[in-house]
Amino acid sequence: MVGLCCAYALHARGVKVTLVDRDPAGDKTSYGNAGALAISECVPHSLPGQIWSIPKWLLDPMGPLSIRPAHIPALLPWLLSYLGHSRKANVAHIAQALQQINGRVNADYDPMLRAIGYADKVRDKGCIRVYDHYKSFKANPIEWRIRKQHGQQYQLLGEDELRRMEPAIGKAKRFGVFQPQWRIIDDPKALVGCLREWLMAQGVAVVAANVDALVMQDKQVIGVKTPQSEQLADLTVVAAGAWSKQLAQQAGEPCLLESERGYNTTLPYPNIELNHELLFAEQMFVAAPLSIGIRVGGASEFAGLNAKPNYQRSDNLLRLAQRYLPDLDTQNGTQWMGHRPSTPDSLPVLGPSKKWPGLAYAFGHSHLGMTQAASSGQMLAEALLAPEIGTDLSAYCISRFS
Repeated sequence: MVGLCCAYALHARGVKVTLVDRDPAGDKTSYGNAGALAISECVPHSLPGQIWSIPKWLLDPMGPLSIRPAHIPALLPWLLSYLGHSRKANVAHIAQALQQINGRVNADYDPMLRAIGYADKVRDKGCIRVYDHYKSFKANPIEWRIRKQHGQQYQLLGEDELRRMEPAIGKAKRFGVFQPQWRIIDDPKALVGCLREWLMAQGVAVVAANVDALVMQDKQVIGVKTPQSEQLADLTVVAAGAWSKQLAQQAGEPCLLESERGYNTTLPYPNIELNHELLFAEQMFVAAPLSIGIRVGGASEFAGLNAKPNYQRSDNLLRLAQRYLPDLDTQNGTQWMGHRPSTPDSLPVLGPSKKWPGLAYAFGHSHLGMTQAASSGQMLAEALLAPEIGTDLSAYCISRFS
């Protein structure tokens, strides 16, 4: 979705655009996400004191975090950096940089949704963050303080009000927080397909090929090399999600990027209705009301790009969902695993290369790829083609990893 939105923003400014993707209709990330524009999520993933929760998460087979032992050596630099970003000063900087993007999401998404004919399928349903009890909510004051500092709205829900808003929630959950600014997409796959087909109808070329390397000449990037040919261009934007790291390394601009693998199951006949996206705070999974059913997803698994999926993670999430949504029918579900491109500081890599003219980056959006896609495309286009606007991308520069 990020790559498509970059193409949209550049095309809208009169640039001739070619998309190169080994699987243009793909299913690697945007295809199967939770369908939310999570506008209020300006809270970094790494927070003070979180290090003490990690062992508990890892030891719990139903927990939100898994690291495959064989991947630990490769993950270690990323993990150490992640923990380092939990310092209060870092958290404040990261929250501000996340809000810089999230604060313009509606303004950037809405014109694009209207143009491609998908505006009526993105709904202002909001999200309810569900807790076992009020005490659990009070245990994480920093994340709510950050949201409040950045103008994010929320409403506390007692047990009666929680169940009035979502009757399907079982008695094990007794407190909630309603976040009205979340928007829900009917079907993420359909949105991605709609945007891609609109771009093609507008004359954007789509080349179905793997990108093997950047093409460099006279100290600048002039395109990409595929197994079949070279695709030459005045500007190359690397927006390959979790696969972007290899191309950045070729350009001599290393970054800390990991595939944070997420799992979900889409239930076409769930037997319940949900009025809002539900985020189960202690267990860290979501239940999303899509037009194609209820999607139960979450989990963070670090195993690299090539390890086989462990769909036991999806099964565990369904068991948790049944615990808190007791009437949920979990039969006939479709399982999926995707690669979230995650940086240790929760911020994307966005902006022109510092070393190579003709090269720019747009990747690393972690859990917020769908949310931040339209704004990332517009911000990148502004920085490249309209510097007089003064769009500041310094917080997202790849050189922060050097």
